[in-house]
Amino acid sequence: MTIIDGIAILGALAWLPHLIKLIRDVITRPAVRIIAQRTVEIGYNTLGPILNLRVAFSVCHRDIVISSIKIKLIHESGDEKVLSWQGIIERLGQLNTPESGPIPWEKERSVLAIKLTEKEIEERLIRFHEDNYHTQNSIYESKVMKKLTYLKGKGEYEPDNFLKSEEMKDHCSFIKHWFNWKQGRYTVIFEVNSPDKFVLKDNKYQFSLNPLNIESLEVNKDLIALH
Repeated sequence: MTIIDGIAILGALAWLPHLIKLIRDVITRPAVRIIAQRTVEIGYNTLGPILNLRVAFSVCHRDIVISSIKIKLIHESGDEKVLSWQGIIERLGQLNTPESGPIPWEKERSVLAIKLTEKEIEERLIRFHEDNYHTQNSIYESKVMKKLTYLKGKGEYEPDNFLKSEEMKDHCSFIKHWFNWKQGRYTVIFEVNSPDKFVLKDNKYQFSLNPLNIESLEVNKDLIALH
């Protein structure tokens, strides 16, 4: 063995701990599996399109912190929209009462982050709202608030007249015409973020809306515009 061969071997050995750590990190990388309930709750109100979905998370290899969850909602026509989590309701247990029987004991939690552990499957009801709606709606809300502040500052605020103002009409029109639920099949794709690297499994889900679903949502939309 020459000196050069010895140096090459020592160099290779120096990289060995790094390679072992890299392989271990890949093998033990957290794997998050999403189990979605078959039924989905959808709605439309002044918060825009809403989708509530009860999901369970299972994780293996090691615990992980989830910093955000979004869903890409794709209609069979190709239309897409992105909704972000806005609230999480976690089931803590069940209360049994003589009058009403078993009642779910649930608590709404912050959506800044959630921790998933290997010890148990985490089940939560997640509320999703459309990102683009909130961005556009804030523009109309700002105009309405400016008008309200202006009228109150001049002592000219009258509720009935204010509701008939151009700013309020534009805001109501925006809410009414943003309605974008359609009859047909939707594909839900979960997009989950974490400070740590992980593998996401079973992140696709499908549901369908029939004409009666759309009709009931349309009625709600019209009621919002009237109020």
